[in-house]
Amino acid sequence: MALHTVPISWTASTDSVNGYNVYRGALGAEAPPPINGTALITGTSYSDQVSPGVYSYVVTSVENGAESVHSNEVTATVPPFPPTNVVLGTIV
Repeated sequence: MALHTVPISWTASTDSVNGYNVYRGALGAEAPPPINGTALITGTSYSDQVSPGVYSYVVTSVENGAESVHSNEVTATVPPFPPTNVVLGTIV
């Protein structure tokens, strides 16, 4: 099955942080572990690979092992890919 790409970006923290974690889940229920794994994201964007569905995301900043509260929540509705190679049969 082909996966869709959901691009996520945010404004950098005003503190000097080590990086960021991104969490995905159901609306209002994002849960650990972060989808970026154990390596912090050092930039301000992330691309998630998902199947069709509805996903919500929050981002946290991490400084010296301390993690911030969740950012605002954003939601992505990912539709299925359309069919391809549609052809007509013989018209009689």
